Amino acid sequence: MGATTPGGIPEIPPKLCPHCGTVLSSVLEGMCPGCLLDTVMGPPPSFPEDHFGDYALVRELAQGGMGVVYLARQSSLERLVALKMLTGGALASDAEMRRVHDEAKIAASLEHPNIVPIHEVGVHEEIAYFTMPLMEGGSLAQQMHRFHGRFREAARLLETISRAVHHGHQRGILHRDLKPANVLLDAAGVPYVADFGLARALDAEARVTQTCLVEGTLSYMPLEQAQPGDVPLTVAVDVYSLGVILYELLTGRLPFEAESVDALLARMREGRPLAPRALHPRIPRSLEAICLKCLEREPARRYGSAAELADELKRFLEDRPVLAMPVGPPERAWMWCLRQPLGAGLLATLLWALAVATVGTFRLVRAQEELLRKSVLLTNVVAARASALETFLNLEKPRNRVESMAKDQKLVEALEVRHEEDLDDFCQARYEEASRSLAALGRDARFERVWVEDASGKTLARWPAPTAPDQEFRHKNYGWRDYWQGAQRHAHARSGKAYISRAYVSESHHRLMFAISAPVYNGKGEWIGVLSATVASNSMLGLLPPNAPGVSQYTVTLVSLLDRNRDEELPPAHQYVVMSHDPPGPGDLRFLEGNLGKQIQQALSESPPPKPGQPPFFEGRKFEDYRDPVSHETELAAFAPVGDTRFVVIVQTREQEALAAITLLADHLTWGWILPFALGTGLVWLVFWGVRSRSLEQRTSL
Repeated sequence: MGATTPGGIPEIPPKLCPHCGTVLSSVLEGMCPGCLLDTVMGPPPSFPEDHFGDYALVRELAQGGMGVVYLARQSSLERLVALKMLTGGALASDAEMRRVHDEAKIAASLEHPNIVPIHEVGVHEEIAYFTMPLMEGGSLAQQMHRFHGRFREAARLLETISRAVHHGHQRGILHRDLKPANVLLDAAGVPYVADFGLARALDAEARVTQTCLVEGTLSYMPLEQAQPGDVPLTVAVDVYSLGVILYELLTGRLPFEAESVDALLARMREGRPLAPRALHPRIPRSLEAICLKCLEREPARRYGSAAELADELKRFLEDRPVLAMPVGPPERAWMWCLRQPLGAGLLATLLWALAVATVGTFRLVRAQEELLRKSVLLTNVVAARASALETFLNLEKPRNRVESMAKDQKLVEALEVRHEEDLDDFCQARYEEASRSLAALGRDARFERVWVEDASGKTLARWPAPTAPDQEFRHKNYGWRDYWQGAQRHAHARSGKAYISRAYVSESHHRLMFAISAPVYNGKGEWIGVLSATVASNSMLGLLPPNAPGVSQYTVTLVSLLDRNRDEELPPAHQYVVMSHDPPGPGDLRFLEGNLGKQIQQALSESPPPKPGQPPFFEGRKFEDYRDPVSHETELAAFAPVGDTRFVVIVQTREQEALAAITLLADHLTWGWILPFALGTGLVWLVFWGVRSRSLEQRTSL
């Protein structure tokens, strides 16, 4: 029985027109409509003095089932063109007229240097026509003999054609009738894709549905196009046709040939094309592989696009490896294993033993590395908690001093009457007194600046006074600063506790600093202003220094939440800026990158608040993936918050230094044991193979 459709209906094989070779619908017999019309109506229509509108017809260039192409001279522009009109003339059907119009419309929508452009489309005396540039070189079908044996020229020609076809695919046009007759050459031999009479627009899924009417030239069609039915066609159809053209350029024949349509379809279903090198051994293997990949029976096994085919041909022309070589090293190795099972088995056993030993060794090293990593992180957690506590205690001294200064009666009296000279004297006296007191503690710590603001945020006094005119502060409102708003919150809570602010960039000194501020109350307990001071301490604010006795080497970094600038929004809650870094880093602003700030905020939100009457709670946490904000090196880091301040201490150890011992062990195992074992394995296998080969030679000689 013959082939059937999925519904069980016998499949009717397509028929060819005996006159022009066009594939007919399975329901038609005899000639195609164009040839039948030629038989009934005679030759194409003639025109008085061989004129057709604005064109003088010189001679016929080509003729197909529905159209005829003339060499014509356009009288108005005095140029030679190719004029294509319907063979049926005025008796052409609406479908034929629409087909000519669609062909011209599709060709005109494609602007590519290797696609034949359209000059003019029109209807003259009820005959549809359009004109194109004249290609002096004729069609590729007429010039095929030029490329026989000239493989690089054939590849270069097909690369150009493929890129032009891909241009159409990008714009949703499937050609469906690529063959040498539809590739035209100019006088210099440059190819142009022509004849979009069977082209169809692709839908959003890059597919066009094949109907029961099969159109085109069967020898250049893939099987999915040659068999009528509801078959989705993709760009793989044109890729196959390009492969047929390449096959014909290389070998001088088609990949499938038969005396009838049924026999040709049977060959396409059941067989594979003969390898081009079987016909011409001089054909390069890589070019043969490219050609055969285009001719794969399954569309998915061909190139995914005409551009991929063009890129492959370019790799061939540039003497680079192509992706379509049918036999790669893994396949060659498998074939060798089939030929030599004993040697392959011995080699596989040795390699398996080597792999097991290698994997086991590196798993041991990895376990030791993870153990050491956890140990370093635990050490850093403890160091971060200790450093955070030390920093908090060092900040308590200037904070207590600011709280005490805010309760001074001289300050209260001067602030109530807004006497700025008395406020200046107070700031100077307390600045000098506090500096002497803090210096007596044996630390390099002092107040860098002391100033007073009223309850609206306006600055009334400051010491030291500014030295530059552009640093004038008096009556300037700083109520938007975090230090003032923090003191305001304490005032509303009826608290005399000083507030340690976020880090901010000073408007007068343009340096990163922080402030300690406390609310000021009058005798009636009313809030009347804010006393603030900035602290100039050592670079680490008393943090535990690196390389201290009994402490492993690490780097300590102090970060703080960042305050806003004037007329700006408050930065995100996780925006942390580097306050100090040991060793000192660049002076510009450095922020924690990525999700590190979010990790800190999440950990702080999960930590329980300190209980009344107990010291602040300090909890150390480790980072999963941390890079130093200054050096950007990978570190093993832990952090801890500094009491009720906006500061966080980060203690970090360079991962490379922390894991140096494990790295040395891995190198020792690799070069001292695994590599010699691998070399020994290879030597044993070579000796065995040599002995076996000699034994085989002796048996053969006997």
